[in-house]
Amino acid sequence: MKPLLSSPEEEYLVHIGRVENKLASIFPVFEPTLIRTLNWKKEGISLIEAFNKMATLHDLGKLTKRWQDNVGTGRKLPKHASIGAAYLWKILPNGLKEPISFAVAIHHTDKGLLGDNIEKPDVQAITDGITDYSGNLIWDEQANELSEKYFPQDTKELNINGLKEMARGLRLWARGCSLFEQHRRRLEASLAHHIIKLCDISAAIERKEFKKENDQDYYGGWLMVETIGKYVNAVSKRME
Repeated sequence: MKPLLSSPEEEYLVHIGRVENKLASIFPVFEPTLIRTLNWKKEGISLIEAFNKMATLHDLGKLTKRWQDNVGTGRKLPKHASIGAAYLWKILPNGLKEPISFAVAIHHTDKGLLGDNIEKPDVQAITDGITDYSGNLIWDEQANELSEKYFPQDTKELNINGLKEMARGLRLWARGCSLFEQHRRRLEASLAHHIIKLCDISAAIERKEFKKENDQDYYGGWLMVETIGKYVNAVSKRME
């Protein structure tokens, strides 16, 4: 039986561990800005705890059966980002769940509210074949063998209604306020998005799809990945 995968040649827990390590390296650099931007002073959960959950659970959707069945086969992979976003929306408090869920929902699309991950993730989940007839997510059986940290028990309660609730909540949060407040919330979401992108891409830098293919590949995604990798490594060394 093949292990749970994050990409065709990378185990799921290996990737998540790398993302967690990258976050630990760069979080101190961004913490002062996060404190100012999010203005988080409430008790119950700290900023580092919330962002650690983002790092650990952002790829939760890759644990669905269809995703694991299709990875490495050439068949279409179902979208996974909205699953982690919906779970974080469920467990994080108001004030943190909105920017963090937004960031996770778009961490592969960069399209903000234009993407189906936020506009209609419930429909997306159904058409991608990751739910049963009752609307419950179908998880890979091996996910049950993971620790509570990586596959919490209440993850099994997540269904298309949870995806719909997250999508509706994010739309209201992003649009249902004054123009000044919209601007402030966009800054929050952009900051959280920047952090998860730095961690996710620098953790996956060795994957084949991020490699330069030849000397004529001037505009390949490898250039962005290479730049991000160098930046995160430089930050990590500076913080040692």
